[in-house]
Amino acid sequence: MTHYALASDLGGTHLRVGLVDRDGNIVHRNSVRAEAWRGREHVLELFVRELERAAAPVNRGSIAGIGVAQAGPTNSEDGTMYNPPHLPGWDGFSAKPTFERRLGLVSSHANDATAAALAEYAYGAGRGMRHLLFMTVGTGIGGGIVIDGRLYTGARGFAGEVGHISIDHNGPPCLCGNRGCLETLASGDALGRIARERLASGERSAILQFSGGELESVAGPAVAEAARSGDELALSVMSDAGTHLGVGILSLLNSLDVERVVLGGGVLGSMDLMMPSAIRAIEERAIVPYKQGAPVVLSKLGDDAGLLGAAALAFDAYDRGARAPGQ
Repeated sequence: MTHYALASDLGGTHLRVGLVDRDGNIVHRNSVRAEAWRGREHVLELFVRELERAAAPVNRGSIAGIGVAQAGPTNSEDGTMYNPPHLPGWDGFSAKPTFERRLGLVSSHANDATAAALAEYAYGAGRGMRHLLFMTVGTGIGGGIVIDGRLYTGARGFAGEVGHISIDHNGPPCLCGNRGCLETLASGDALGRIARERLASGERSAILQFSGGELESVAGPAVAEAARSGDELALSVMSDAGTHLGVGILSLLNSLDVERVVLGGGVLGSMDLMMPSAIRAIEERAIVPYKQGAPVVLSKLGDDAGLLGAAALAFDAYDRGARAPGQ
């Protein structure tokens, strides 16, 4: 019998649900506004309704389980979320018991970036690899790690917070409480902040023209647009961020010795402006020379990484013999 996974990607703004087959084909999908401001119970009921709707076209016995990619730190053992930034009322809460009771299927949960790492391993740019690092570079920087074909989640389920390795101990403060985190130097937010600081110091740039003329409106996308127009300050900001990204990736390569690093996230469309300096930093500083070039590639899964990662979580749990009560 063909098996499917009920896959879901829970963010603060949207809830995406899909039915995914073993080959990674999304045979049904839907996206609704989460309306998280209405409270946890509202989101939970909406979640159950959308999962049931996605499951309706197939025999329930053909569904391997439920996978949930969650926008926030997640204990992958029990599905508990901690301090999710855009889901009020979900701190310390797990939807896993509700899903398993209401749908009669095993529910597997992980941070969305962690789940995306499993998606890249199973269906994306990491196919054929046994050891993989996925990094999502967007507003912030997150990630996930696959070691010897298995998702590595750490002692408490929080492994993969690669944006919070410190690469400059005197660097800018990070929201996590540290200083000089990779996220403060190479993320989308970092691009905007660094550009604003340099403009405020008196440097001239066309970046303001892409930001409505307002310094406080300067953000990562405007910096990338200005860089594509040939603006020197913008090109410098992008190049420096690429160097920082490369230094961070190299630290992780030296620590984990993975076969491939896959980059995804909201900054992916600007990665061509950062990649040359990132690759240069890796190849110039690597302990072991990369004769075939630094093992860094871009994701091809795009917005489907969350759903496919959630599906991979469900299939992985099923293959390990996990079953819901009564199955």
